[in-house]
Amino acid sequence: MSKKLGLPEAVRMRHDYHLVDEIARRTRTPIIRNIPLDKIEPNELQPRKEMGDLTELADSIREKGILEPLIVKPKDGHFEIIAGERRFRASQLAGLKELPCIEHDVPDNEALELSIIENIQRKDLDVYEEAFALRMLGEIYGYTHQEIAQKLGKSRVTVTELIRLADLPTTVVEKAREAGITSKTFLLELVKLEDPEKMMQVLRDYAQNAFSRDEIKRQRQEEAARPEENKGQEPVTKPIHPPLRFRFVSEDKAIKIHFNIRKEENLDRSALIQTLERLLDDLRENRISELDF
Repeated sequence: MSKKLGLPEAVRMRHDYHLVDEIARRTRTPIIRNIPLDKIEPNELQPRKEMGDLTELADSIREKGILEPLIVKPKDGHFEIIAGERRFRASQLAGLKELPCIEHDVPDNEALELSIIENIQRKDLDVYEEAFALRMLGEIYGYTHQEIAQKLGKSRVTVTELIRLADLPTTVVEKAREAGITSKTFLLELVKLEDPEKMMQVLRDYAQNAFSRDEIKRQRQEEAARPEENKGQEPVTKPIHPPLRFRFVSEDKAIKIHFNIRKEENLDRSALIQTLERLLDDLRENRISELDF
């Protein structure tokens, strides 16, 4: 007789139906079973970086067990988490040996996409993680802002604004987190400053005396008007130009190419064309080993 797979009868399965339905639509019938904890691995590209304090969740798991199964996919003899990393880490603290899981066999890229969508829909990400996760959806899968908005049930404007926040430098994000800043409108005004040093100065001022986004907007408008009043004077600092990012996606979405170009003050179009032509020559001559067809 084959070994019975499934959750213990005492465990009541619970999970957000929108994600389960989406995964089920893409895969064959899932397997529901207990999996040894040492066979489960987090996804390295998991968008959520801050797991928060797991003590309370670990205590709840010790008392009641896992009521909401993890969603995993088989990978190299182990199981990679699609959804439920926080429950996984809390279970480690609680000393569990195995966890109830819903196993779906989906490709790596779809598993990552589902993980990002699940975290955003469950509001498990802070504004910074959400911004980088949305940009990841665009960069990895070639989705437009409108397509991302439709997948998540958000407006296109909201998606565009959040992705704009992903331009904040890492040092600025860390400083803003320390200051407890989570307001999207405040951070949008901050990112418009473009110069990381100016951003850091605003955050240092904010730490001394908190203020609203209107103060940043006022300072930015004053600075924009200053060159007219001080023509001929050398600026104290030279603005930093953010990189140019654009992508090419074939009609069938099988080929997605992303370009990141450091934006200089006088970008030479001919130099860009020459570089792309050199890339085409390398492809024709099969000089790129990673693309050895």
